[in-house]
Amino acid sequence: MPKPGGDVGPLTLGIKSVSKTANQSVSAELSILANVTDNQARYRCEAHNSATEIPLLETKVLTVHFAPETAKIRIEPSELRPGIEATLICDSSSSNPPAKISWRHEGTLLEGSNNASKPGLWGGTVSSQELKLNVTKDMDGHAYICQNEPQFTPPAATSVTGVEGEPLTVALVATGNPASIAYTWTKDGQPIIQSGVPRIVSEGPILNITKLKRSDAAVYTCEAVNSQGSAMINITVQVKCK
Repeated sequence: MPKPGGDVGPLTLGIKSVSKTANQSVSAELSILANVTDNQARYRCEAHNSATEIPLLETKVLTVHFAPETAKIRIEPSELRPGIEATLICDSSSSNPPAKISWRHEGTLLEGSNNASKPGLWGGTVSSQELKLNVTKDMDGHAYICQNEPQFTPPAATSVTGVEGEPLTVALVATGNPASIAYTWTKDGQPIIQSGVPRIVSEGPILNITKLKRSDAAVYTCEAVNSQGSAMINITVQVKCK
């Protein structure tokens, strides 16, 4: 942060940080291990010295992504009889981004309705979805499953441009419950096949290309899968030739 005048003075923060001085300026670095309680947390940096009448201020609000911890089903009415319409309501606990809810019966995906959301804990969103059924006697003992499918946080851009011969990294974020998610990357719909030392390496939702070639220009698809479902996102990579 540029000094306001005179000698560089100490940088005062309410939280312990690491201060560095270089080129007539001073900076402070704060490292935190983020968790759900840090979502929407506001951090303020304040700098002053003996020449400062009004402290210099900068504020940042954190956005932390977290999956829903639970999903619960309510049934209305509570007592079911053949011939009536029943409403199953799935309530997902707070998450960021909002949970994507789906219904299944004996492995078949069912269409829900009346998606709703409201503010939840830690700055997240509580999501719900209904499933309406015409009750018959044959339904006795059948299981209906409410799922929180994995979903990708929308990236800043779905198209990235790199320079030929330079490295390129595509970093995505997916959340789901269960949080155990497997990732698969493909290039133009096909597995990424390489010979020799791999230049294109994927680590979960992160794709690293160590040295771009013109042939790397393509649409790369990342699929996230957990035990409850899957989600896909396409990223277009363009290569700028030297």
